[in-house]
Amino acid sequence: GLSMGLDRGDVPYEVRAETPPGVARLLTAGAGIARPNASTGNPDRRDVAYGIDTEAEARAAVRELASRGVDIVKIWVDDRGGTVEKLTPELYGAVIDEARVQGLQVAAHIFNLEDAKGLLRANLHGFAHGVRDLLLDDEFMALLAEHPDVFLIPNLPERGPRTDADLQFAGETLPAAAIEAMRAQQSTFEVDPDELFETQAGNLIRMYEAGVRVGFGTDGDGAAWDVHEELFDMVAAGMTPADVIVAATSTSA
Repeated sequence: GLSMGLDRGDVPYEVRAETPPGVARLLTAGAGIARPNASTGNPDRRDVAYGIDTEAEARAAVRELASRGVDIVKIWVDDRGGTVEKLTPELYGAVIDEARVQGLQVAAHIFNLEDAKGLLRANLHGFAHGVRDLLLDDEFMALLAEHPDVFLIPNLPERGPRTDADLQFAGETLPAAAIEAMRAQQSTFEVDPDELFETQAGNLIRMYEAGVRVGFGTDGDGAAWDVHEELFDMVAAGMTPADVIVAATSTSA
């Protein structure tokens, strides 16, 4: 598994160094890079991300991560609904450039289409979220064509209340308690599923059909069935079941 930027202290690196038989390997981005306190918008988690305000700080953060031997560099380019400052093109450009010097890849947490375009212009390696505010336009797709090695980890949102057919399908692999939790959620779901899912699903499929490498990941919420739900949602978005399995296995590996 790859931990994407919320790892504190030395323990993640110590766990990564251990290779007990029959246990999945841990890979880590260590502490991700954002504006000060921008990784979560939560002052209690200020120590998680590297908070940077200058290009020199950006490069120093990447060099420190490289010295720890991180497997990837994670950046947040998102203002958390206007509550925090976000990385500017100058700052994330310095991160990406320094990462390439250090032989590292950079994955970006994003929300807005315009930021995604800027990141492509800065030679980003991959997106750790799809674009969430707008449908992709021709300018984005043209930029994408100029960067054919870019990858996408969709991290799709919930699709609203589950249908009985959804629950029956999920019940083939999930424990009864998980199904009951989903069933209970049906009566309390208050978010417009179109707003949450349709834009991101459409953007995933446009990139998928353009030949972008699609990987796999959840948004780290920790529910026991998150992985199963993401697989299910990628198929619901329009990927074939076989391609979803490939995304979650060989492509991500």
